Amino acid sequence: MSRNPAISKLQDDIEALSSAINAQKAIIHDLKAKRLEAQHKLNLFLDPIAHLPLELQSHIFLFVDSQSLPQKPNPNVPPILFLRVCRLWRDIALATPMLWTKIKIDTSPCGPNHLGLCAMRLERARGLPLSVTLRGLHKLDQNLQDLLAQYSPQLKDLTLMIDVSLVKGSNPDILWKMPERSLPSLKTLSIEPAGYYTFLGYIGEWLDILRAAPGLSHCEMVNTFDNPGEPPPQPLMHASLECMHLGERGALDLGRTFGSNSLAILQYLTLPALKVLTVSELDIAHEAFLAFLSRSSPPLESLEMTLSHQEPWLESVVSRFLPLIPQLVTLDLAAIDGDPILPFVEFLASSSEVLPHLRTIVFRINAAKNIHYSRLLSMLKCRFTLCPTRLERFELNFTEFVGKPNEEVRVGLQQLVRDGLKIHIGAPGNNML
Repeated sequence: MSRNPAISKLQDDIEALSSAINAQKAIIHDLKAKRLEAQHKLNLFLDPIAHLPLELQSHIFLFVDSQSLPQKPNPNVPPILFLRVCRLWRDIALATPMLWTKIKIDTSPCGPNHLGLCAMRLERARGLPLSVTLRGLHKLDQNLQDLLAQYSPQLKDLTLMIDVSLVKGSNPDILWKMPERSLPSLKTLSIEPAGYYTFLGYIGEWLDILRAAPGLSHCEMVNTFDNPGEPPPQPLMHASLECMHLGERGALDLGRTFGSNSLAILQYLTLPALKVLTVSELDIAHEAFLAFLSRSSPPLESLEMTLSHQEPWLESVVSRFLPLIPQLVTLDLAAIDGDPILPFVEFLASSSEVLPHLRTIVFRINAAKNIHYSRLLSMLKCRFTLCPTRLERFELNFTEFVGKPNEEVRVGLQQLVRDGLKIHIGAPGNNML
């Protein structure tokens, strides 16, 4: 059958037009690419940041990132947001592995891309030390466990945030399961609730993390209680831990109420390298605390602790307690009333050989019925004039007004100030001297 000439012509015309359209599309695509390149060059001229050296631009990104808490992997916040601004910012962000070393991870995945975004963040850190915050309620998702196990040798800072507000009851029993891998690079560990709550946990699990981190130097446990229903954990001697904070943050500040602590873990720990200990309330048996100090023999340089009127044992044990920490430099005691500090004042005045390196003494009192100023003056004279290391600073802070020292004591205190001892007595910012 012969081909219709009209049809053939139309088909040829369509093919020619299609070729012309494709050619125009290629031209337009090329023009758009050239326009984008020209716009990019124009942006480089107009953007003041673009004129900075790349190293400085990278530092700016790091500064912006450092001003925020660790973020969940989210395309709408830094550093992922930097990738979406322009090509230059994307290149800088990808060339700055420090930007990707801090990450906050929910223990239960928040969406289909959660695991992928977490993996992307960790991979872009390129082997640098990692700071990871885990927040949630239950044991880690298995895929997250596998991911964290892969990067556990890089883990430097670990924060476990228990989101107690998401469950009913004030003290839920929460179990955290870390990957069964060693944490050779871990330096700091924080275990805390997300918000002003307390929670029950198993001390054995916290000890297992410490046991897996032989290089740990700083440990903080906030508002955690041991679950009495769990079996006693295996004791641990940790040779490198230098700083430990147990209890509520800011509990030594005046006007705070106490009642949440983490001190029970000390019953199972031996810390021969401990230099700094902060305890929001001494809520374990004093014999257990003395036993911890005795077996650890720590080179403790700073002790911050809260006392309460419910501790009549202080008078009998202060003489056993302070000699166990002979290298102490800073002693910071908070008290609900004035009575608990009196045994410390008298013991520190008893001999110039007691705590010979002590340089700073701070007493914080919420409400004091009576301050024994004359005994206080005797103690300060002893510490300032007779001890091998001269006392440098003394503070007695209280929230409620108490009687001023009599004139004789006042003159003695003012003489110590003239001789070089820094003394503050009164409310913060109001020195009655």
